[in-house]
Amino acid sequence: MMTQSSLAPQRRPAARRGFTLVELLVVIAIIGILIGLLLPAIQTAREAARRADCQSRMRQVAMAVSSYASQNGDQIPVGIYNTNLYTAQTAILPFLEATNIYKLFGAFTASTTTLSAATKNRLPIYICPSDNPNGTLTPGSGNGSGGSALYARSNTVFCFGSTTLTPSAAPAQGVFRTNSASSYAVMSIDGTSNTAMVSEIVSGKLPADKSGAWALGDAGACGYTHALLPTNSPSTPTYAASTTDFSAATAGASSNHPGGVNVVFGDNHVQMVNTSIDQGTWTAFGTCNGGEAINAGN
Repeated sequence: MMTQSSLAPQRRPAARRGFTLVELLVVIAIIGILIGLLLPAIQTAREAARRADCQSRMRQVAMAVSSYASQNGDQIPVGIYNTNLYTAQTAILPFLEATNIYKLFGAFTASTTTLSAATKNRLPIYICPSDNPNGTLTPGSGNGSGGSALYARSNTVFCFGSTTLTPSAAPAQGVFRTNSASSYAVMSIDGTSNTAMVSEIVSGKLPADKSGAWALGDAGACGYTHALLPTNSPSTPTYAASTTDFSAATAGASSNHPGGVNVVFGDNHVQMVNTSIDQGTWTAFGTCNGGEAINAGN
């Protein structure tokens, strides 16, 4: 016998309502806006991490100079020794856990061609994470270039003063010099905290651009000066006139860090120097015994 309940109409499950096209477009638009808001923050955070990594590497380089000096009677290595392709970056390799590469230079008497086994090595400690200094440079003959050796690119350069790699006046000299060694004592006038030692340069991207070639003794390759303000674009070095004439050679500091360049001073503190720094202050940072007054606001 059929009951009343069995005769009651059965309820169908409610149909599920999907997104309309308008709703879907609204959701996609919201997601796009959120991604647009997040990407700059992510990029800023990544650049901050790269900048900190760069500063850490540069500080290790400056500390290697200190270690070299402590074992050599306070002597800071020769910036460029043009008779045998010697650069300060080469001299401190044993203090950067790169003794194996240092030994490839032998007694620094090999030809530039055979030295390629050493000079072509890409050293992470000399590289800024915000740049990509790939490839090698074959500078050719003349202009203090280093013949037919292959040179790996990097971003770490040492300060040679406020004008050129060989300043015409002694007060314009930097910590690093051509064919002569200085010492930490030379910073006693300006003070170690006001004397730049290490900075960075955007590596060369064109075959003939020597910028960043750490083992090559020339402007922009291993050294820079404070004649020009730091920039966020590739520098345009003026190279040595010959292997013995660096009187007109100059190159400015540059980086891919927005707004400035990293600089390590004589007391091993690292500072991000703004590209809008006063020229007088920047020039003063480049000298080790110029006796200039430093504007604290910079």
